[in-house]
Amino acid sequence: MSKDSILPQVRENFKLDSLINRPQNLGEITPQELKELNAKLFTYSYGSCDSGLKIDIFWAINDEERIVDCKLKIFGESELIAVASIAGLISKNKTPDEILNLKEKGLEYFLRENPNKAALPKSMKFLTNVMIDALYLTAKAYKGETQESEVVDSFTGVTKEFIKDTIKRFEINNLEDLVDYTRAGAYDKSCQYVGAGDSPSNLYLDSILRETLDEIDAQKKSQLEVTDKPFKEMSPDEKRAAIEVIIDRHIRHMLVMDGGDMEILDIKDNGENTDIYIRYLGACNGCASASTGTLFAIEGMLKQKLDENIRVVPL
Repeated sequence: MSKDSILPQVRENFKLDSLINRPQNLGEITPQELKELNAKLFTYSYGSCDSGLKIDIFWAINDEERIVDCKLKIFGESELIAVASIAGLISKNKTPDEILNLKEKGLEYFLRENPNKAALPKSMKFLTNVMIDALYLTAKAYKGETQESEVVDSFTGVTKEFIKDTIKRFEINNLEDLVDYTRAGAYDKSCQYVGAGDSPSNLYLDSILRETLDEIDAQKKSQLEVTDKPFKEMSPDEKRAAIEVIIDRHIRHMLVMDGGDMEILDIKDNGENTDIYIRYLGACNGCASASTGTLFAIEGMLKQKLDENIRVVPL
């Protein structure tokens, strides 16, 4: 599909248009660039041209294991140009461990023209999803943590692990959305369910969906047994667990996207108030908004989700 053919579909998102027409962070890192950066090269290939989507990731990593430069080569939809441009940007100055803390929501948010409107239609949501998966697998490969996962769709190469992660990432509960977000079964329907196509499959999407939803339900029931009580009545360990859940779900991915993070140092009851002492990490440490906008956002989310009398104190 050519660039011109898709422009009418994305004209409302000028940021997306700009990245498609003036891409960033695409190509390869040259030996001269590596020398100037005093870094070593690490590469990883994701997908294949035959499947219609391929991502080659190039990292320049210094002695502190920080990604000082990131470039990508891609094959796929024109919108993948924009996604790759942002993926390269947010990968820089992070460690492979920090890459594993990135979230699809954060990547997608960077592509938005309007903060309240999705950057891509649902039919193309798989682009940010596979990009995050490619970054995760690159980080795991660098750390030597790669593991084999059963292939569900032989045409796209989509694995069971990726499908299960996608179901959890987007809270998917139906087969149609699962196909849209993974491309599994989009071209050859045989792997969707028994009898969907001409060729029988060893693994079926509907079975994996049911299995994963059962796992999610079991996990939720386990959490409710511990946390389904007013915040004030929780034990110290339960409070810390509840706070960590809110931070992980609603806050941490935005801090990580900007090269920062946070950790909880202590939790103390002070009369009617619960004081949460935190420490900013990475780029958040010393940032001008750490004591204003960022702090208000963290405290506001914890008040909304847990208790109005929570106070966040950065140290």
